Amino acid sequence: MRIAFVSPKGVFFSNEPRLMRFWEKSKENLGSKLLATQFDLWSGFNLGLLILAALTPKKYEIEFIDENLKDINFEKHYDLVAISAITQQSIRAYQIADEFRKRKIKVVIGGIHATVLPDEAKQHADSIVIGEGEYSWPSLMKDLRKGELLPFYRSKESVDLKYSPLPRYNLLNPRDYRIVWIQTSRGCPFDCEFCAASKVFGLKFRHKTVKRVLQEIKLIKSIWKNPQINFSDDNMFIDRKYAEELIKELIPLNIRWAASTDISIAKDDKLLELLRKSGCIVLFIGFESLSKESLKNIDKRSWKLSQLSNYSLYIKKIQSYGIGVMGAFILGLDNDDKSIFGKTADFIINNHLYAAQITVLTPLPGTRLRERLNKEKRLLCHSWEKYSFLDVNFIPQKMSIKELQNGILQVYQRVYAKSVKIKTAEYFKNIYLDLLKNRK
Repeated sequence: MRIAFVSPKGVFFSNEPRLMRFWEKSKENLGSKLLATQFDLWSGFNLGLLILAALTPKKYEIEFIDENLKDINFEKHYDLVAISAITQQSIRAYQIADEFRKRKIKVVIGGIHATVLPDEAKQHADSIVIGEGEYSWPSLMKDLRKGELLPFYRSKESVDLKYSPLPRYNLLNPRDYRIVWIQTSRGCPFDCEFCAASKVFGLKFRHKTVKRVLQEIKLIKSIWKNPQINFSDDNMFIDRKYAEELIKELIPLNIRWAASTDISIAKDDKLLELLRKSGCIVLFIGFESLSKESLKNIDKRSWKLSQLSNYSLYIKKIQSYGIGVMGAFILGLDNDDKSIFGKTADFIINNHLYAAQITVLTPLPGTRLRERLNKEKRLLCHSWEKYSFLDVNFIPQKMSIKELQNGILQVYQRVYAKSVKIKTAEYFKNIYLDLLKNRK
């Protein structure tokens, strides 16, 4: 018996021709090492599918298909095709599912998009896995053997990550991926309006044991010679005690790694020193906006707003440890006017950010943002292939659609100009030299 686990292609940069031309030209002129973007630093495979593969009975022959690397052979027979997709992949996921079902092959779809829009996804699949799959997948496997798949599978409780299996990293060709993903935790207590993470994974923070995470790293190192490990957690350092315990164990492993967190980590000198010693090279931090009014509306507690005045100071401090800050910024928030583009570009350049993820406000399904914009009749497009994070799908409050589209391009052109990247490289070179001197 054979199962295919499929990660579809998706639109992750833009459908806008000028942005695509800029992207392609930048890659050609500068090369990925100089043009460090979110796509170079934060790309990789579908970890969720590897977890489900680990829960699949050994008697099944398993094939992992990343459509970004390999074409799908629709004439090949499978007993089941399992597809996981986020919104940017959903249209292609449905196309793949439809093609296999034409051939009488059973299809199951899961992932964030199917979780928040299960009825939509069900139009293209025999079964839908809603939410986390560790508890429901074994039941689905039993039903598959009986030929009695249910339309929906949903776990009644959050997964205890202590019992989450080791992902099937051995299904990957190590030459295909220079970045390897590990998840240590799930759940996010912040519940930002534009994010569906809290709805999908819950507000309660849960984590694997340190011992369990180390097992995954050792498995990865047995497959990859010099892996860069990215921790996929929404915020790896919510539980500081746990984070410290884990990071101390990373020091002797001689790895390079990156993770997501918030700017408050700059206040913890002890933790920053541990990060440096353990091989942390990049921290992904969501600044979101430089506008006070915009930040007020992002989270209910105005926590990000309270940190705004210290953004520059904290970035300098983190990067002084040789840890690059990759900042995330959202353009097109309700209080943004045309001045936000210059402010954002100036901030990124003047603070020598290692890299920047610059996106347009995107009303993703499952978010409170989408619900609000729908009520306000400001949604422009419901076609999911247009939800790339750089396509404008709503009516902005304080600028036109064209002004927002032009502004995004302007920020990218400034931030990823060759002269800027050279200055940033020089900035980090001096930091690394200072760190080497101090070690001596």
